[in-house]
Amino acid sequence: MALCGKAVRVILRNLILLLAMAVALTTCTPAKYHEEERGYKGAAEIDPWLGAERFLGSYGHEVSLITSWHPPEPDEAVWFVPAHVIANETFARQLDNWMRNGGHLVCLVDYSTAASDWDLYSNAHIDPAFEKLLGWHGFSIESDSSWIPPSPKSPVKPPVSVQFRGKKYETGADSGWNVSVLNATSGEFATAVVGQGRMTVVCDARLFRNRWIDEKQHAELLKALTDAAPARGSIVFVRAATLSLWKLLWDRAWAVVLGGAIVLAFWLWKNLPRFGPLEAAEAPSPMRGYDHHLEALGDFQWRLDKAATMLGPIREEIIEKAHRLLVRIGRQDADIFQVLAERAGISRERAHRSLAEPAPADAAVFTRTVADLQAIRRALD
Repeated sequence: MALCGKAVRVILRNLILLLAMAVALTTCTPAKYHEEERGYKGAAEIDPWLGAERFLGSYGHEVSLITSWHPPEPDEAVWFVPAHVIANETFARQLDNWMRNGGHLVCLVDYSTAASDWDLYSNAHIDPAFEKLLGWHGFSIESDSSWIPPSPKSPVKPPVSVQFRGKKYETGADSGWNVSVLNATSGEFATAVVGQGRMTVVCDARLFRNRWIDEKQHAELLKALTDAAPARGSIVFVRAATLSLWKLLWDRAWAVVLGGAIVLAFWLWKNLPRFGPLEAAEAPSPMRGYDHHLEALGDFQWRLDKAATMLGPIREEIIEKAHRLLVRIGRQDADIFQVLAERAGISRERAHRSLAEPAPADAAVFTRTVADLQAIRRALD
C-alpha cells in the first residue's frame, strides 16, 4: 500500500510540472499573425471586369459580359476585347467593319486573361490576326525587352500619364508591350479614329480590372473611353471567344436545322407510343381469360360424354314446362314433341332429337341441338 501511494504522488507531481511548463510557454511566447489576401469571392472572382461594369452601369450605361463570340451588333457602342481573343482574321474583319460604322473598339493587350487578380501575371500573346488588325489602321506594337515584371519587392514606379482627347490621366500602367499609331511615340496607350468609329489599344489591362479600377485615374479614363464612342449604345466586355457549334449552325444553316427538327419530330410522333400507358413487353397469358375457361370446360365435357351432362338440365326444364303447358291447354294425351315443335316453329324430328337424343355425334350436331333447345325454351316462357 505504501508503494502504491508513493507512485501516485510521483505521477501527480509530474503532471503538475508539465502543466506549469505549458502555461509558461504559452504566456512567454508572443503570438504572431500574418494577413494574406486571397482574392475576391463570388462574382468578382470569375469576372475580372465586374467593378468596371458596375461603375459604368451607375452612369446609366447598359453593360453586358459575353463568353462566346458573336459579331458586334449595330446597337453596341463600345467593345472591350482582350488581344488574345482576336485570334483569327474572321474576328478581325468583323471588328473592323463594325468600327468603320461607328463602333469603338478598346483592345486590352497584357494582363487581360480571366485569371484571378491575385494570381495574375504577364502572359500576353500577340496573334498574327491581331497584328493585322492593328496594321490596317496604322498601329504597331512591340515587346519591350528591357521590361522586368513587377513583384512585391519592386520599387513603386511613378504614375504613367495617358493623354486622351486633350486630357491627361494618371495611371499605374506597367506592361512589357509598347504601342504606337501613325509613327507617334510608343507607350502604354494609343488611339485613332477609324472610319466613323474609333480604335484604342491599352497595353496594361489591369487599369480596368477589379483590383485596380479604383486606383489613380483609372475609372476616369474608363468613363472617358466610353463617352468617346461616336455612336450610342450598350457596352460589352468580352471575357472569352469560344465558338458555339449550334449557334454557328443556326446562323449559317437555320433552314436546314429547322427542317431536320420538323422531320425528327414527325418521326418521333409516328413511331413512339403517344396515348395511354406503355404496352407491356409480353402480352398477358390467354389462360387468364374467362372465355378460355369456358372453352376448356366445354372441351372437357365433350371428351367426357359428348356434352350430354351439359344438355341434361335444360332438357329437364323444358320437359317440366311442356307438361305444365299440356295440362293448362287440356291436351294431356297429345304428342308432346308435336306440340313443342308447333310452338317453336321447328319440325317434330328436330324437337325429338334435341330432347331425346342421348349424345350429339359431333360438334356441329351439338351446336344445332343447343339452338333448338333454346328456341323451344323461349317458346315456353
